[in-house]
Amino acid sequence: MVSAIIINPTMQFIVQNETYKVNSTMVFNQIIIDSTYIVFNNTGFYVFSQNSITITLVYINDDIIGAVNGEKVLDFYATTTAGTVWFNLSGFPATNEYSIKRNGNPLSTSVANASGFISFKNTVWSTNRFQIFQQAQGSGDSTPPVITQMGVISSNPLDAQAGYGWENFSCTVTDNVAVNQVRCNVTNPDSTKTSYLMTKRGSTTTYYSNRSFQQYGNYSYFIRATDTSNNVALSSNFVFSLPPNWDVNRDGLVTVMDLVLISNHYGGTGPLGWIREDVDNNGKIEVLDMVLASGHFGESWWS
Repeated sequence: MVSAIIINPTMQFIVQNETYKVNSTMVFNQIIIDSTYIVFNNTGFYVFSQNSITITLVYINDDIIGAVNGEKVLDFYATTTAGTVWFNLSGFPATNEYSIKRNGNPLSTSVANASGFISFKNTVWSTNRFQIFQQAQGSGDSTPPVITQMGVISSNPLDAQAGYGWENFSCTVTDNVAVNQVRCNVTNPDSTKTSYLMTKRGSTTTYYSNRSFQQYGNYSYFIRATDTSNNVALSSNFVFSLPPNWDVNRDGLVTVMDLVLISNHYGGTGPLGWIREDVDNNGKIEVLDMVLASGHFGESWWS
């Protein structure tokens, strides 16, 4: 049995009773499952059919545990000839309820058991599309968490070079039952998005995430909190800016004032990156700092 293999995402491959481990993120246009059992993204397909059945996977939510009410968690096509086919799918939070649609129409509902399985059957065949959506949990709790006291603190001095600058996000999250997960969702200056799991500080209601960003520019972020009943709270959007090192006075434009600030400290020394005038973070205010700033003279990074 092959226990590990590196797969090129551009190539076609067939899995036959083997385990494949991939050492990097892969993006698939289509995954066809032709088996009675397979696990993908922690979701297992246990399919019982008297005939051969092919499942074409369209989508698995990468955060099934954190899915909100009404959110799609699974989407696939199944093809067989006739008979009753039972679908037993694993990887779902116990007691969560799910609605199943066939070709866009309601088919049934299922509550995940203690082992995380949901089940449903189908008797009408050719090719059918099945979509599964998160519904309210059986706990009866419909009150979302409350997010307050959001904030971000940056290193002093601000720095956009790896290893020197950092930003610490924090907030307070409370819930009438229990908080399950808090995430900080950041939109970067190049419009890419990242999501960071926030850590609870001891027995308090404070959550934090400490990060270092290397892109300079304007950021926005919001907090997403989920409780143990999958109720979700979303905060407002907040913004903060991270200036490039050569904009010493952080006014959004590199001008003669930045060069003046550097010259006022010329010859000074200190720890690496001790002040913003130490543009290259080498602990010395020297001609190279002037060169780096003048190389961006007249540039505006603010957008």
